[in-house]
Amino acid sequence: MPLAAGLAAPRLYEAEGKDAAEHLAAFRTSPALTGLEAKLILAAGAVQEEMRKLIHQHRIDLVMVGTHGRTGLAKMMLGSVAEEICRVATCPVFTASTATKFVAEGSFKNILFPTNLSEISKKALPYIAMLAGKYGSRVTVLHVLPQGEASTAGREKHADSIRRAMSSGFGPALAGFQSEFVVASGNTAETVLRVAREKGAELIALGIRNAFRPGILVERTAYRMMAGAHCPVLTVP
Repeated sequence: MPLAAGLAAPRLYEAEGKDAAEHLAAFRTSPALTGLEAKLILAAGAVQEEMRKLIHQHRIDLVMVGTHGRTGLAKMMLGSVAEEICRVATCPVFTASTATKFVAEGSFKNILFPTNLSEISKKALPYIAMLAGKYGSRVTVLHVLPQGEASTAGREKHADSIRRAMSSGFGPALAGFQSEFVVASGNTAETVLRVAREKGAELIALGIRNAFRPGILVERTAYRMMAGAHCPVLTVP
């Protein structure tokens, strides 16, 4: 509650809670949930603490959340609930921004897997393989070289070496699926989003760890992907 609310704060908080309960109850009749068993929970408190408790208590396997896709000053001033959830989630988080196009049943035909070639990034592979198996997806494995390396004389040779490493490191987990290995140069988030558009990706999936550490001066790469993607983003801690 704003400080200006003064003595009215308790009543405003009560009204806010009532409004939230009504909106939550309306989900029961949502056509999108037809045929699903839905449990509605209204929690109160700090987002990170409440989500940490709920994920543990209810043994959540996947968190799905919408995000306004704010960046820059707007994000700095208003924050991002999706980013707060990602900081504490012990399970994969599936995000959709305001720019995300709805993916109908039978889609996810193209999955983009950005990787920094680390073991951490490999955590996304089982989920990618599961989805590719279900939807017959084409998988594009992408590694982005720093901008400074884009102008070096041996960049093509270096890129070929990385492609071979990607093929040997990630190929076995993607055996049986249509996959390609791409090396690009530039700003990581911008390049991932560009390649996602060029490949017609319907999902971006990446393994992360400590990618959402608190800090207001640096816009985290993983969040910039979530905020700017035209498709859903799956992050695996």
